[in-house]
Amino acid sequence: MPRNTPHSPPVRARRLSAVVATTALVGGTLMLAPAATAAVAPGEAPNDLGLTGADVMSHLTEISEISESFAGQGYRAWNAPGYEAAAEYAEEVLEATGAFTVTRDEFDVPYSEFGEASLTVAGTTYEGSHFDTSEGLDDEYTAALALPAAGADGLRLGCEPTDFAAVPAGAIVLVQRGVCTFEAKIDNATAAGAGAVFVYNNARPAGEGTTPQDQLTNVSSGPRNTEDSPAATLPQASGETLAALITAAPADSPVEGTAVIEKEFLVGKTFNIIADTKVGDPDDTIVIGAHLDGVSEGPGVNDNASGSAAILALAEKIAASEVPNDKRIRLALWGAEEIGLLGSWAYVDQLVAEDPAELARISAYLNYDMIGSENFTVGVYDADQSTFEAPVAIPDGSVELESIYTDYFDAIDQPWIDTEYSGRSDYQAFIENGIPAGGLFSGADDIKTEEQVQLFGGTAGVFMDRNYHTVNDTLANVNRDSVDIFAPAIGHAAYALAWDAVEPTPTPTPTAEPTPTPTPTAEPTATAEPTPTAEPTATAVPTAGPSPTATALPGAQRPGGGLAKTGSELDGSPLPLIGAGMLAFGLIVAAGTAIVRRRAQQ
Repeated sequence: MPRNTPHSPPVRARRLSAVVATTALVGGTLMLAPAATAAVAPGEAPNDLGLTGADVMSHLTEISEISESFAGQGYRAWNAPGYEAAAEYAEEVLEATGAFTVTRDEFDVPYSEFGEASLTVAGTTYEGSHFDTSEGLDDEYTAALALPAAGADGLRLGCEPTDFAAVPAGAIVLVQRGVCTFEAKIDNATAAGAGAVFVYNNARPAGEGTTPQDQLTNVSSGPRNTEDSPAATLPQASGETLAALITAAPADSPVEGTAVIEKEFLVGKTFNIIADTKVGDPDDTIVIGAHLDGVSEGPGVNDNASGSAAILALAEKIAASEVPNDKRIRLALWGAEEIGLLGSWAYVDQLVAEDPAELARISAYLNYDMIGSENFTVGVYDADQSTFEAPVAIPDGSVELESIYTDYFDAIDQPWIDTEYSGRSDYQAFIENGIPAGGLFSGADDIKTEEQVQLFGGTAGVFMDRNYHTVNDTLANVNRDSVDIFAPAIGHAAYALAWDAVEPTPTPTPTAEPTPTPTPTAEPTATAEPTPTAEPTATAVPTAGPSPTATALPGAQRPGGGLAKTGSELDGSPLPLIGAGMLAFGLIVAAGTAIVRRRAQQ
């Protein structure tokens, strides 16, 4: 997951489960509840395709070993040999299932190569760092130093254009980090005519384990804008020292400095891995994705080999299912996520430009970016904004996707929390094109609270993943308990969306001499039976399939109903009971007229 990133078709209605009870007197279709919200009998567990943490860990171990073997060559960064090796492993796993058509989706990657970033004042050189996408300087640049206006709190944040009203054109401006985006600060300084901009770090929470000398690294200032002033970063200590010199200098004798920001913009190529199931309705596609690339600073085992390993384990469970998925499932391993979500954006942009009909066939996107954080929480994307106001537009249907996860966790009495629906991962391109999205997240650079410790254990007052984007993001620092919780939830979400019920073919009109059909083998029950996964036929064929799913038990029965946070607004539907009752009536009448269809037995 990148530390900072820049920022329709309506959701398809889910097919309703249907059982036809047609007789000479009664003809019609009885509609049972949708698969994603169907209730099950008490004591039955939600279906998770049998996906376990152990399944995920087997692939995570392999990707970890690949990443570590390229420690001296950028680990699994988008253009490093470790990315190619990890991709080859993933392709082998997907192809070995026999259930997927696997392709590479190549795309261009604008990127930068960095040289020196520094600011020299009075003979002292203060070393800086680069924003991924900010502009550089062709040569050394010398000018007066300046600060934006201070707010009531004394901070010089530069979040408003008026903060730069007194900054002389051409000045090298120092701005504090905080409140608004780096992009906004640079844009405001540019509008005032700044010759260069240095954003310096502010005081950080103790839980981050940073010092005033630490650099802001691997950060983005938004999409590249060639009209922006050149920009770089400075540590907190350097910025505060220079700010003190600027404020102490006489108005007629400002402090001067020389800026160096060496950067070259280039274009390379990399690829996504796309795997489509060979079965399932191609007009209704569920996309499930995770990014395979990592940062060059470390092996990226949690971020995001963990999500990628879950995708590979899920592929094997999809292939092993005795009943094939009704909707097409598209698994995606994205490239170049860490430098701006480039792989997922390239994929969606290509569909928008070249195949909008295919884009319209995508009814949902599920995202898994970090599921094994060492100080984890069980986070669900907060599509209903019950905890966090989203900084992005949330497509219709996303709240229902959130409920799939929250109802699942409630049903197994697993605590969970909301995590901001921020667009800060590969679901951004999908939601900005109107496709509903949901996902799970075990935490990164957010500070864990005492309340969260009560729910999930761990340590309060520090990052949820203290190894995030560092050399310590290793297999040894992945929390197995977290993976064990997230894995079956990922399996369940796939089942709830893709093993939807298929509407039946209408029953043939009775002939004058009806052919007797076998009598039912069991009386209908008061609870909904597992939904069929194929068109009903005139002759029942028993099939084995995934165990029944449940994402919403009736409110009074939901095991997690006593949790402080449930997020579920869907109670069990009464339709299964009504449908079963109507079906019983239909069978009685049918028996009287000798026109009976055997119900398919799961």
